Amino acid sequence: MRWAAAGLLLAAGATMADAPSDKFQPVVEAMLAEPLDATSPASLNMASYVLAQRFERGSSDRSALDGYVYLLKLLIQHALLQAEQHPEAAEEFRRSAVPMLYNLAADTWPGWSPEHAATVADAHLRLGLAAARQNVALAAELGLPPDRRRNGYWILGAQLLANGDPEAATAAFAQSRDLAAEAEVESGKLMAQGWIHVAAILAGDDAQDTLEAVIEQLRATGDDGVFYADQYENALRALAARQAP
Repeated sequence: MRWAAAGLLLAAGATMADAPSDKFQPVVEAMLAEPLDATSPASLNMASYVLAQRFERGSSDRSALDGYVYLLKLLIQHALLQAEQHPEAAEEFRRSAVPMLYNLAADTWPGWSPEHAATVADAHLRLGLAAARQNVALAAELGLPPDRRRNGYWILGAQLLANGDPEAATAAFAQSRDLAAEAEVESGKLMAQGWIHVAAILAGDDAQDTLEAVIEQLRATGDDGVFYADQYENALRALAARQAP
């Protein structure tokens, strides 16, 4: 993901030292050559990348989450507005909005940790769920391949779960699982299946044994699988704490 106007870079507190590597320098130079009243999809992608680099998920600072959400929401709006105003580049601008929508949904999800959950308000959840739904819809409209769409359904399920709808969350996780299977991503397929069991546990069903079986299979798939497996316990603790009276 990456940026547009120099003002947005400064607003995010970024410096050139934050650039991920020299390979992004051409994007920055192209942005600097753009007129003040113009931007490009590549510049918007760089903007969201720099913004994400400055945000520490899991921080207990509510103001940091608010500032991040505010700026990312503006970037999404700008990308979609540019798509409307520039039909010749509409698809590129809309494609740049897809990962931004995912990030907005993911970073307003309380399930990463109890510490992060403490910073997420109901208003964040509503915005995150709307972003997840728009991410799924936009990815489908753009005809993105299964491997690009499966995570969108995962975050939709995760947001539905946090918003108190385990039945709809289960359906979204099943979509993610099926897309991962279509893309032949075994760890992604197992990960989504595990979330179906998490939804069942949070709905009051006894699915711990089946979740443990998936966790064991995930750990055997490699680093991604280990990361996915570790997230279930964090989410169960964080989401159960939010549900507690």
